Formats: sequence, structure tokens, C-alpha cells
Amino acid sequence: MSRKSKVLLFVVLAMFFLVSLVGAKMTITWWINPWRIAPPGFPADQAAGSEDFPKWISEEFMKLHPDVEVKYVVVGNTEYSQKMAAAIATRTQPDLFKGPIWDSRWVEAGLLEPIDDYLTEEDWEDFYEIALDDFEVNGKHYVFPWSFGTNGMGTSMLLYTPDFEKAGVDWRKIVEEGWTMEEFLEICKKLTWDSDGDGKTDHYALSFGAKDIHNIMNFIYAYGAKLSNEDETEVYMNSPQAVEGLQFLIDLVKKYGVVPNGVEGMGVYDVIGNFHAHRTSMGFGGPYEIGRITRYYLSQKWEFSELFEPVIAPFPHVEGKDPVAYAATGGFIVFKQADKEKRDMVMEFARFLTNKENMALLESLSYLTSRKSVNAMLYEGDEYMKAQVDVFGDIMGDYGMEFFGSQSFPWSEMEKYFTASLEAAFSGTKTPQQALDYFNVEANKILEKRK
Repeated sequence: MSRKSKVLLFVVLAMFFLVSLVGAKMTITWWINPWRIAPPGFPADQAAGSEDFPKWISEEFMKLHPDVEVKYVVVGNTEYSQKMAAAIATRTQPDLFKGPIWDSRWVEAGLLEPIDDYLTEEDWEDFYEIALDDFEVNGKHYVFPWSFGTNGMGTSMLLYTPDFEKAGVDWRKIVEEGWTMEEFLEICKKLTWDSDGDGKTDHYALSFGAKDIHNIMNFIYAYGAKLSNEDETEVYMNSPQAVEGLQFLIDLVKKYGVVPNGVEGMGVYDVIGNFHAHRTSMGFGGPYEIGRITRYYLSQKWEFSELFEPVIAPFPHVEGKDPVAYAATGGFIVFKQADKEKRDMVMEFARFLTNKENMALLESLSYLTSRKSVNAMLYEGDEYMKAQVDVFGDIMGDYGMEFFGSQSFPWSEMEKYFTASLEAAFSGTKTPQQALDYFNVEANKILEKRK
């Protein structure tokens, strides 16, 4: 080949390379667990699938940024942890992810990007403080907040107001001002009765189950109990405060008879079913659970006496102490990016996912968002639901706390022992102290193995 031909070939290849660079798109990959959110314009008579939202929002972002290609993957809740661990091990993790997992040790390993520099002053004011603090490590934040709260278990109670009015109890005062454990007990007595006149109690104030951990944990924490010490190196859920809280729950069943027997064998759906059928006057949950009442009534999935609209109220509190509420938050996390331009674009996508307009789409699931301004705009035109959302948001914002330790705390390994301790306490085979002592021993064995 002549010198002239070689030069010409070099020029052609160089031009081809430059063209390919110009035409190349930046690719952003993200994972999300199944959230059946209805995008704008989605048919009202259809149920959204798990891919409708991620597909729609990826396409919307690409319209704004034609030079970017966004690829999403919907990962099931049960496989998320395993799949993420494998991706990290092989360095094939996504750029961005939303899911049921978070591990602060990823920060220590240098795997995640802090988001502080990408939040505006308005963001800092608008996001609930707990939604940011839940994912803070060494003074930096690692999650763009999105959802705020789950189905409300352990967060708030549901009151069937006709029963309260029948018993002469002012439910509005409870919603607005709360109630102490003493007031709660006296009201429970008024809401327990024999409905058919056969001399046997068949209607109770409420029910709960040993497998219904979130709601039981609320009462235990209300007495001042703590799961572990500050650095999570030792579990001490057998303190006098924890024992007192568990004893109060047992007394509701055995001593006062305001809760039906059989707690040791009941789970959360048994508890919900009792409330749906009006065998109890109180249930547990938040806006999501209210939405489920309508869905289950229409499908006749469970036994229903009627389609009804309960009101949300805080859990009772010990005199002199604040109520407590389980406040689960979630959002979008960015993995470490070597290229600044790519990092900025991934952060831009995270901001797009969590902007006010797109965050408001969580309303289709009856979920609250992590933005106070968005929650204030939800359910316009629906005075009932708007009132419930406002109360639920205030409860989480004022009293929200983590029930099961940090994201790196091995609660999932301990949970079965806690359930076993509750079953033993409610069945009477162990005292509350013995039951919680058993849990403490087993939980601390798990912590010891992790050292």
C-alpha cells in the first residue's frame, strides 16, 4: 500500500471513529423492585403492572436527554439481596437502584456516591428529616428520598368510628391529641361487648398476633425499650421497659379480656381480617391499608360487613413519653461513578425520579412521599383521604423511628427468635422476662458471629 493510500485510510478511520463517538449514547442502568405505580394517563379501569412505571419514566427522561439511553431492570423482592451481592462481587452493579436493601457497609467500602452536593436548599427543607437521616453515614447522605412509610403497620391505628360513637368515646379527640395507655385501656373496655346476648364476649376492642411484629413492637417501644445499644454491638430487648410493654399486651388478653385469645397463633392478616369484619373496633395501618379495604371489599377477598372508611390515629403512649411510630423510608442510591459527566447525569436521573411531579405518582398506591410539599397536594378533592394522609404524615414526621436497627443490623436473622419469644409469652409457657431473655441470648449469638 502506498504512503498516500495509508494516509487516506488513516483519515477515513479517524473520521469513522469520531463519528462513532459523536453518535454514542451515554447508558444509565437502574434497578427497581416491583412497584405497581400507574403512570400519567394510565387507564383507570386497569391495574398497573410492575414495568409500567419504570418503562414510562425511563422514556420520559430520554426525551429530555436524547443523548442518554436508560435501561431498567425490575428485580423481585426475594431475589434482590442475592442479585445485588452477585453484581457487586462481579462489578456489574447498576448505576442507580431502588429496592428493599441498603447496607451502610457499602459506604465504608467506597461503593456509593454521596448526594449532598446535588440537593438544593429547597430539597433540604422539603424532605422529611428522617427520610434523609435514615441513610446518613459520617455526616453524608446517600439516598434520594422517595417513599415515606409502608402499609402503616407499627405506625398508626385505624378506628371504626361508629363503634366509638356507640360507646360514647370521642374519637376526634384521640386523632387530634392522642391517648395515654391508661386512657387506651379504659376505651378498650368500652369497645368490648357481647353482640348477640348469649353472655359471651364476641366483639373486642382490637386484636393482635405474635407474628404481627410491627404492631406489637410499637407497644413495647412505647414503654422506652430499645433493641440494642447505640453502636449495635449488643441486644438488650429484655430490659424492664421491654418486659413492662409485653406484660401490658398480655394483660389486654388475659386480665382485661379486650383482645381475643389465640394471640400466639395469629398473624397480621388474621388481625386485619377481624377489623374488616367488625369483630374488632380498632385495626392497624395507614393510607395504603385504607385503600386495601376498598380493593378487598370489591373483590370479596375477605369477610366484610360493609365498605367503610376508618380514621387514622396514633398509637397510645405512656404518660410523660411521646408516642412511637415505625417510619420506613426508601429512595434511590447511586453507585460510585468513575466519570464525572456520567455521575452528574445519573444524579440528574435520580433527581428526576424524585422531583415533585413524579413523586406524586405514589398516590396511585396510597403511599406517602418523602416530600412534605407533595403530601400536602395529594388527594385533592377527596377530603376524607386527605385528612388521613395529613394525620399519617404528622405521626411519622413527629414520632417516626426505626424499629429493627440500621440497614446493616442482622434483624432478618433474629426475627424468628423474637416471634418465638412472643409465642411463648402469649401462650403462657414463659413469663415475659423469660421469653425476652431467650430472644436476647439468641440475638447476641448472631451479633457475636458477625464480629
